[in-house]
Amino acid sequence: MISPDPEFSEESFLIERRLVKTLQSVAPEELDNLIGKAGREVFMLFSDSVGADGISIWLVDPGKTKLVVSYSEPDPKLIGWEQPLNEGLISLVLASEQPLCENSVYQNKQHSKRTDEAMDQITCSMIAVPFYLAGTAVGVLSCVQLKDTPEGPDPVGFSAKHLNRISRLSTTMERLINYRVLNAILGLEV
Repeated sequence: MISPDPEFSEESFLIERRLVKTLQSVAPEELDNLIGKAGREVFMLFSDSVGADGISIWLVDPGKTKLVVSYSEPDPKLIGWEQPLNEGLISLVLASEQPLCENSVYQNKQHSKRTDEAMDQITCSMIAVPFYLAGTAVGVLSCVQLKDTPEGPDPVGFSAKHLNRISRLSTTMERLINYRVLNAILGLEV
């Protein structure tokens, strides 16, 4: 069993404070680099396991007025896409810090249609969970199932099992990013 090293115990508060301060200053455009190759592979595995057409991380901008897509698979064209912080289900998940799993989401009046209209697709099913860095909610991790036309059949949809899996993905990504930032702060090879 590995136990805390007494030589570092006096410094643990300082290291933790530095981690929080560094992660609070992460700009949305820096997220992809923090996720790294291993993180991207984890995203794809989880996305495939729930049958998602796309998976994204939305981060609150520094001015705290909007959410910005800061990571997106498999379509990086969404990176940089913005949504007002007071609009849509994604914002509701961030404000409440409660996950959401909804099928036929396009019928929900609270669903923002901005992204659908821009991408010329219809969001049928969505899972959205709070995304944390250093224990603070900084955004939302979402995955979606899409269709091209209103007349087309809806995809199979998501279940509670899928929601649990995406919640674990959010926790896994927080830990991976925390680890990578700690390595950088301590000058260890990343």
